[in-house]
Amino acid sequence: MRRPFVLAVLLAIAFTSTAGAARPSFAYEVVVEEPKTLQDVLRDRLGYGWTCAAVARPVGMKLATSVAVVLVQEAGADVPLKRDVRVITSTPDGVDELARRLDASAAQGFGLCGLTMTAPIWGRPGGAYAVVAVLTRTDAAPTGVAYRAIHSTGRKDEWAQVQQAAADGFAVTRLVTRPQPNVNSTSDIVFIAEKTAESRPLKYDLVLAGNGPALEKDINKSTAKGFCAQATWASLEWMTVLLAKPIDAPCDRPHEYEVEERSAFMGLSVNSTDGALLGIHRVKDGFMTLYDGKDQSLEYASEEGLLIGADSHPLRLPREHRQLVDKLNADGGRGYRPIDVAWRDAGTDGSRAVDVILARKRD
Repeated sequence: MRRPFVLAVLLAIAFTSTAGAARPSFAYEVVVEEPKTLQDVLRDRLGYGWTCAAVARPVGMKLATSVAVVLVQEAGADVPLKRDVRVITSTPDGVDELARRLDASAAQGFGLCGLTMTAPIWGRPGGAYAVVAVLTRTDAAPTGVAYRAIHSTGRKDEWAQVQQAAADGFAVTRLVTRPQPNVNSTSDIVFIAEKTAESRPLKYDLVLAGNGPALEKDINKSTAKGFCAQATWASLEWMTVLLAKPIDAPCDRPHEYEVEERSAFMGLSVNSTDGALLGIHRVKDGFMTLYDGKDQSLEYASEEGLLIGADSHPLRLPREHRQLVDKLNADGGRGYRPIDVAWRDAGTDGSRAVDVILARKRD
């Protein structure tokens, strides 16, 4: 069964870190750019050895006009000769074309680094927001991944499309959401599902709640039927968990799920002793976090900062931008890599608050 994105990233961190070996060291940059010029800027940075590590997902109703991308450079690592980056934009009404372009890119060796939403792009009518995908490659060999993209506003027929994609072997590995106004439990969602030669037909279950005990109770009911957590997202007052299982068998991943609630006044934090992080979201006035207690192989760092939601190549970067990068570089020097980046309106013109979760293999 195709693994959820965050878990896949965590496994990649674990498998590329050799026990007893010196930790890798990473340096970071953050690019903030409008979608129409993002690809050119990322290709310019690629020439200096920087590549996409993560793309900030939106939180809250107000979308940015720009995209924030965290770039990484590993100390001493060889630079792939055929590296490249590609940016694809779409509208909610154009997700079928988005999937076709992802398929064409996969045939050229590109994989998806991140997915986000922005305010509508001028000249691209077709919805209340734009969808932006950032892809990278290290060589031109086909990835063997096929894609489906599904736009959902909470209607039953759209959920049927998600289930049909699962039955066809496409597993949701990425998604991006925006809460719907005046509806506590519903979001606008774009699902990206992937299929490989090893994929199996799946079925999904969906649970959601506005507090930790209720959500954990419903997750346990679903796992008792053979499902495992696949993806998470949040509306204004609810956290949702998408669970998956093969059609003809229970999920075979060991798991022990726990939902933790934390006040926003205590700040962003991930508890490494609770297990592998599967999702963290700002809900109401706090955080709801889903862990898998069966996996204790990783440890986490978290950073909060501020970015100016405008182009990131002035003569001198804003102080807030430089402070965030300094924090990320301090973590990168200790071997941490970003696994989740979220940004939201900070309440002042042009600024966005940023949450970054990083992970590394535990000694």
